[in-house]
Parts: sequence; structure tokens; C-alpha cells
Amino acid sequence: MVKYPVSESSFREIIRGGYKYVDKTMYIHQLVNTGKFYFLSRPRRFGKSMLLSTMYSYFNADRELFKGLALDTLEPEEWTKYPVLRMDFTRSGYNTDGDLPRVLRSFLDEWEKEYGEFDREDPVDLRFSKLIRHIHDNTSQQVVVLIDEYDSPIVDVHDKPELERLNRKILHDFYRVMKSNTDCLKFVFLTGVGKLGQINIFSGLNNIVDISLLPQYSAICGITFDELERNFREGIEDLARKRNWTNEETLLKLKAQYDGYHFSEDLIDVYNPFSLVRALYSLSIGDYWFQSGTPTRLIHLFLENDWGTPDLEGTVMSRVMLESGDVLGDNLALTCFYTGYLTIKDYNQRRDNFVLGYPNKEVRKGFFMNLMEAAKKWDMGRAYNFVNSLNDFIDNDDIEGFLQEMKSFLAGIPYIAYTDKESQWQKDILIISRLVGLQVEAERRTSQGRMDMVLEGSKAIYIIEFKYGSTPEDALAQIDKKQYALPYQNSLNPKPVVKVGVNISPETRTIDGWIIENA
Repeated sequence: MVKYPVSESSFREIIRGGYKYVDKTMYIHQLVNTGKFYFLSRPRRFGKSMLLSTMYSYFNADRELFKGLALDTLEPEEWTKYPVLRMDFTRSGYNTDGDLPRVLRSFLDEWEKEYGEFDREDPVDLRFSKLIRHIHDNTSQQVVVLIDEYDSPIVDVHDKPELERLNRKILHDFYRVMKSNTDCLKFVFLTGVGKLGQINIFSGLNNIVDISLLPQYSAICGITFDELERNFREGIEDLARKRNWTNEETLLKLKAQYDGYHFSEDLIDVYNPFSLVRALYSLSIGDYWFQSGTPTRLIHLFLENDWGTPDLEGTVMSRVMLESGDVLGDNLALTCFYTGYLTIKDYNQRRDNFVLGYPNKEVRKGFFMNLMEAAKKWDMGRAYNFVNSLNDFIDNDDIEGFLQEMKSFLAGIPYIAYTDKESQWQKDILIISRLVGLQVEAERRTSQGRMDMVLEGSKAIYIIEFKYGSTPEDALAQIDKKQYALPYQNSLNPKPVVKVGVNISPETRTIDGWIIENA
């Protein structure tokens, strides 16, 4: 029976418990032998804590845990045990001005029990500095520092400006200790959701290497397709058998739901490990990642700005912006990238910029759910039902039901940009369709013009033309006049083609009529 680590992030417990473990230890060997100070940004629930736990066991020289893994082969000589100071900033909340100092003191109290106590009345940064120096001088060994989610005490209180500024100052003073004690340090590794432009840790440790966008570390967290096939073949077969799918169908469904993350210009596909493991464990392809929590910063950006329906698919962003942008800034696309709602979809080498987009179906759906919740109009349950309804209508070849559901939605959501421009309504309907996971194409060129929207269902292809303040007949007439259906009426497309003319009323600000005909 396969044991999946659905609630376990300790490397030691996973290995000893016989749980499935995807070997990432070769990356640790590479890091240790090529540098000293590192930072890694990845979305929540993406394996950062597991990586640090593995590093802890390595520097603790727990070699028996690494039998059969890459590190055991790459480093055949005797391993050295180093003093390791590990900090996990997700262990506590930071709602008051005393919370962060309390957490830092708890770290120091724990370490000083092992290595020697100092004056507890000293500021935490001074105690930290004294401890590092003391360990080095008394053990003749350099110290390893592992910091998980270094930015949590700031990100978690972004809506409390005074507390945020206080926590920034405390962490700046605490982290800068490492710069003044560089000679005492063997290895320093920090993880977080993103960079914080004003904390100055990266300028303070001016030799820190940000590996977040480096091609050689694209798959340091997450699971690649090769790793999926190599490590989870039994789980794939179990899921296929449970759902009456072939193994090939199962792999395609897992890919559509959980794959699609890219963390560098080489565009190596990475699956969300949190969701993938839970899908195999539960034998069900569900929406696990976005249900596990939503970054509050993302919600506040929705609430603080009149975004309309955000069209983030295809956002172009420079390397400089991705590498140096502040996760707490006002750039919605950048925040979505750091938090995992957007990923790299393409790279322009000449311009050195990236095209961003939604990685997969699960994330698209999660983004839409949070958009609805941020608008304070729908709860998650209603949003979830809406998403499933639209997909069910298209899967069942019910374009009438799809249009009726979209009509009710547009009438009840006031945040959508009200305008008398036909193109804006087309855009909003298109974006909503994409966000809920439908396969749609907009403004496709033909020899006669541009189609407004092409929607591909499981049983048919729908060519949809929108009119504003006109009639469905006029919309349908344009489809016929411009011969929009012609490119799809060939032997390469086995699905029937359906023409849909839609009118949007200026008075009701929603769809008020449609005509559906087979092409």
C-alpha cells in the first residue's frame, strides 16, 4: 500500500515512516558546493518546508536517512555534522506588536539550551549575533542557518501599517546579524513567497544568490512529469482504476488540473505537489490547493482597487520586475505570480521578459472563487456552484443553459465594468469563461474578419458573436456573412459546429437574448 505524505513535511518522519519521497537531494549537493547564501521564492504549499527539513537532516549528518538517495552517492566520504539554527515563521501568528519578539526569543531560548545561554535582557539581534559567534568559537565549526517563510511576520500584517513597519525593523536588525558574522557561517538558506523591497536583507547580505528564477533550480520544489511517472506509477494506476480511466487519460487529467507551473525561462513543467499528492491519496481530482488558504494580500488588492474583471492572462513582465518586485506592492499581476496564481508561460530572450498566465484548471478556478469573495457578492459555495454549472452545461452540450447562467451572473455582479462598448462586454464574458476553466479563444482571425469568441466543448464547437444594443439576429447574420464557421467545417474537426448570436441590453446590463443554430 502506498503511503502519501499528505500531512507530513518532516524529511526524517517521511523516510522513517516509509512515505513516498521525491528525491531532491541532488539540488542540496549543488547548492552547498557552489555557494553559501541563498534565497528561494515559491508559492505556499509548494514544498519549501520539506526542502529545508531535508537540508536540516543533511547538515545534521543523519546519513542513514539518505540511503538510496542522490546525496548518498554524490558525497561518499564521511559527512560532517554542523550546528544548525532553523527558524520556521509559520509556527505562530503576528497580530500584536509583541508576537514577533516573542517568536524570536523562543528560537533563541531553544538554541541556547544546547549551545550556551546569554543575557536574556539583550535585544534579540544581539543575542543572535552572540550565539552564532559563540557556537563558532567553541565548536570550531561554522553555523548553518535555515529560515522558512522569512517574510511571514510582515506579509501576515500588511493590513496593519504600524505593525508592519515595526516587524520590518525587527527583522531587518535580526537578519543583518548574518552579514556581520559571515566568517562564522557555513550555509544560509531562506525561503518565502517573494521579496520584500524595503526589508534590506538582500542588500545587507549583498552576496546572497536568488535562485528563484534560475533554470538549474526550476524543479527544486514541485514534481516534474518524469518524477510523477517514476515515483507514483502505482498511484496513477489506482486512480485510473477507481475512475474507470485509462492510465493515459489519468495522466492527461492530472496534467490539466495540477501541472503548468514554470519557474524559469526553460519552461520546465512542474506540478503542484500539494494538490497532486492529495489527488492520488484521495483517488479524486479535486481543488485542494486554493481551498488550503488564500493570501490575504491578494484579496486586499481586489478590494482596494476597481479592477473590473482582471485580464491577467498574457501579462508581460520584465526579469527585473520579477526578480526585484515587492510582493506587498500594488501590482496585482506580480502579487499573483509570487502567490502562485500566475506563472511563466513564455519567455522572450531578445527582450528578456516573461509572459505570465494561469498555470492550470485548479488555479483558474481558485482565482475566480477569490475574485467573487473579494467582490463581497458571492460566498465560496455559490461561486463553486457557478463554476461547476458552466462546465456541466458545456460538457452536456447545453449552450442554452450556459447563456442563461451567464446572464444571471452578469446581472448580479456590479463590479464588472459597466460600459456601452461592445468590446468590453465581450472581454468580460471571455475572461470569466477562461477563469472557470472553459476552453475559449477570442478574436480569432479569418479571411473575412475576427470572431468574437470560440468555445470548445466536449461535444461541439460554439462560434459566438456578441452585439450591444442590437439583436441576436444581427449577431447571427454577421457569423453567416463573414463565414466564421468555415474554418471548422473540415475533416480535421470531428465535432459539430454551432452558431450562437447574442445581444447585450444597455438597459439591463446583461444578456437579453440569443439565437442558436447548427452551422
